[in-house]
This record gives sequence, C-alpha cells and structure tokens, in this order.
Amino acid sequence: MEERYISDTETRSLRDNLHDFMELVPKNEVFEIALDYVANDPEVKKFLVYIQSEEIPMIHKIVEYLKEYKYVSAFICMLLKPQSDSENICSVSKHG
Repeated sequence: MEERYISDTETRSLRDNLHDFMELVPKNEVFEIALDYVANDPEVKKFLVYIQSEEIPMIHKIVEYLKEYKYVSAFICMLLKPQSDSENICSVSKHG
C-alpha cells in the first residue's frame, strides 16, 4: 500500500474516512471473537435471550418515534448508502 499524505487543501468525506478505517479492521478475527463470546460467555447468552424476548419489539416501537432516533438513523443511512444508489435504503429515516 502506497503511503499518501493529505494536504491541508485536500478534503475527504466522512464516508471516505470511515471506509478507510473499516478496511483496517480484521473482520475475520472480530467475527471469531464474537462467536467465541456467543458460545462461551454467560452474560452474552443472557443478552441474546433478552433481545429475542417479546419486550424488545415494544421498546423498538417506542424508540422508533423519537426524533433523536430518526436523526441518528438518517445519519447512519447516509454513511451506508452508496453514492451510485438511487434508491433509499433507509425508509425509516424518511418518516415523520
């Protein structure tokens, strides 16, 4: 990988910076660590049971109507949506 220095006059988007950062993350290792926790950590197992409970959809419906949730959702969708994608992948952020 060629070293590249960014001058003060050159600007990069947040999306570019996040993409570069994610390229540095060893995804396979992170996945293996997560699987190990799911298989062996009692607190993680307890959490997984909880998020599959009937309480979570009710909490989600309440949170979904908060304006802060909509702002964060719209921001995350903006980061994830490819530049060339003409379709809105995050319709939840368009409501309200």
